[in-house]
Amino acid sequence: MGSSVVDLVIDMAPDWARRAVRGQIGADTLGQRHSNVNSDRTQITSEQIRHSMDEGAHRLGNIAVIGVHGWFPIRMLQMIAGEPTGKSEKFCLMMRDALKSYLREQHGVEVDDSRITLFPLVGEGRIEDRVETLLSQIIDTDDPSDSSQGANRDMVARSDSRAASDIVSSSSPAVVATAATKLKAKSKGKDKAKAESVKESGAADSAGNPAGKQSAMIAETLMPERSRRAEKLKEADTVFVVTHSQGTPVSAMLLERLMELGIIDTHRQRVGMLAMAGISHGPFPYLKDNVVIRYIESEAARELFELMDPSSYQSQRYVAALSTILHKGVRLICTGSWVDEVVPLYSAIIQGVSHPNVYRAVYIDAPHYQDDFLTSLIVFALRLRNMDIYDHDLLMHLSEVVAGSLWGHSGHSTVYGEPAVYKLSIKWLLYSTASTSVSASTSTSVPAAPVGYQGSTQQASVSGSQIHMSYRPFNAGEKLNPFFIPWIMRTLWDEPEIRQNDSLRIELRRLAKLFDKWMPETKAGKELKYRLEPVRAAL
Repeated sequence: MGSSVVDLVIDMAPDWARRAVRGQIGADTLGQRHSNVNSDRTQITSEQIRHSMDEGAHRLGNIAVIGVHGWFPIRMLQMIAGEPTGKSEKFCLMMRDALKSYLREQHGVEVDDSRITLFPLVGEGRIEDRVETLLSQIIDTDDPSDSSQGANRDMVARSDSRAASDIVSSSSPAVVATAATKLKAKSKGKDKAKAESVKESGAADSAGNPAGKQSAMIAETLMPERSRRAEKLKEADTVFVVTHSQGTPVSAMLLERLMELGIIDTHRQRVGMLAMAGISHGPFPYLKDNVVIRYIESEAARELFELMDPSSYQSQRYVAALSTILHKGVRLICTGSWVDEVVPLYSAIIQGVSHPNVYRAVYIDAPHYQDDFLTSLIVFALRLRNMDIYDHDLLMHLSEVVAGSLWGHSGHSTVYGEPAVYKLSIKWLLYSTASTSVSASTSTSVPAAPVGYQGSTQQASVSGSQIHMSYRPFNAGEKLNPFFIPWIMRTLWDEPEIRQNDSLRIELRRLAKLFDKWMPETKAGKELKYRLEPVRAAL
């Protein structure tokens, strides 16, 4: 991807974050929607934030990267559509490379591979079954039962010295055999019966899915020895969780479990989570009637539609996990994908959740990028959400306009191939934790949370103050009234919080000019422009 796409990803940020990342603005505009700040104080605070980010980059220490893949189609569909590419090991390696590149280029920090421990977790099935399967891959310390264990361990020791990227691209039978041997772990004791049942279920899924089975073999080779995994994760100073699609609710629940066990502790660790095209409010509702989904796909695929209903068990379980991890200081960045054929934009950015630790962005692949009204409107709406200004569900109505096609676009799978997406999550973790660090050290600097958020500050930690999540449930399966769009736009135009913000007023004027020049080519785009015609005078 070109530098213009990298800039675009950064431009998804609100004005304060985008300009602060580029070193153009004082950090005490963080979360504030008014520009009546003394310029001298702005300059001082800007230096403090940049200094704090540099210090934070140098204090990252030992880093653990947990990769959680999304849902894989059944074997028959893979034979038609091809093997899935969004695997856990890919996410881990992409984040590792992004860490080394970003820290070197932006903060002058060299990170050796020995400081980064990879945990590419592999396991298919329903959401909660996957949580148990992946958790067992971290906390299960049982030794392999194969008689050739010693020889295979020697092979692992030799292969671990190779670069991780070489292992992933290797087709060496020795590497595959080693990983396969490590997968055969015994469970001891009746208290592990349920966990073992879940693991067997996950193994069965992988057995019927060659891509999943091969991925599990490679993942086992990249991870530390089973007996040291929980210890290595607990010793990490910084933890990144990288996930995609169905892996988003799985990762949130997994993080919650790891916190309950004390393996991850936000009081001593900085924790960030990158959710790419995450299915938080379910897939596109119309996919539920798809013949493949209804009659061919697995139960795990059909379960995802339960997330559309906020009263369903899966939705409530997921929201509870989100509330826990955000309250404890996890920095979550939700990146949607343009022309995603599976996940609506409102689902990818968790439209129903509000919290200062959540950051929203959209990835636009270079061939689909146009600096037009629609692109700018979505960027504007995301900026409002990042500034804690209610968008009156504009993003929900625009999600169908930027939806992809099952037979024409693959936006759902392009987002995890862009390095800038990973780098943005690193910036967000450093920037957000830097702001809390500065606010803790001086009474006249940045607030620990954006203005407008009310929460109980209970206990300070490495990850900042603890603030409760705000949740506004909605049924994503209900059909939206498209004629609400002009009323939403008119309401936003008159929103006091927008009109009192210089940068947002400028953006509104730019939108008005772009609207006249906008010549949409898609049917959805043409319908949107037609419905917005009544507010042309206001725009």
